[in-house]
Amino acid sequence: MRIVPACEENDPALTEPVNALCPEAVILCQKTPEPDVMYWIFTGPPGVAEPGRFQWERTGQRCMRETETRSPDLPAFTVEDFRRLPLPEGRVRVQPPGGQTLVNISTNVFALAKPVTLPTTLLGFPVSVRARPVEYRWAFGDGGRLATSDPGHPYPDMTTTHVYRSAGRRRLVLTTVYEGEYSVSGGPWLPVEGQAMVVSPVVEIDVLEASSHLVADLLT
Repeated sequence: MRIVPACEENDPALTEPVNALCPEAVILCQKTPEPDVMYWIFTGPPGVAEPGRFQWERTGQRCMRETETRSPDLPAFTVEDFRRLPLPEGRVRVQPPGGQTLVNISTNVFALAKPVTLPTTLLGFPVSVRARPVEYRWAFGDGGRLATSDPGHPYPDMTTTHVYRSAGRRRLVLTTVYEGEYSVSGGPWLPVEGQAMVVSPVVEIDVLEASSHLVADLLT
């Protein structure tokens, strides 16, 4: 990203930017409380370390003080920034419902999680972040684990199940893994380099044993 005073000679698409200040850039921000200058924000294409002259795109503008722009390049929105966002936890559903299941049958689990768009800021610039769930990590409380990109489905489309082999109370835990992309000041969408994980509240399940018994024929 490149930040330069809003002067024609600083437009990378027209000339090599020299970061010069012009009267127009000052006049554009003369009504702000501080002695600010209008700056243009240019963004290069994703993954290009040194964009060419015609690869820069003006993606925003902002009145700022010179101290806010001493570095010509803004740091990227990092995975640490991503992990600080209030990403939603996946909602856990278990079948059979009611907090009980049986030994040696398939217990169906599935997660309710959707992509979200969250607003935040980066060095005073508005940032939009799109986060999408890409993996669901289940810990079933008996040592069994499952990691899958499939959120699972309700009965009868049971694609994420677990079989408990012994009775007892189990603590089921879901961790939802998110990947994301971000846009600064309405600029292009760029990938977040890393993932964020959100742990859902523990769900306790009573695993019961059931046995079959012959009963007398009451018909006479």
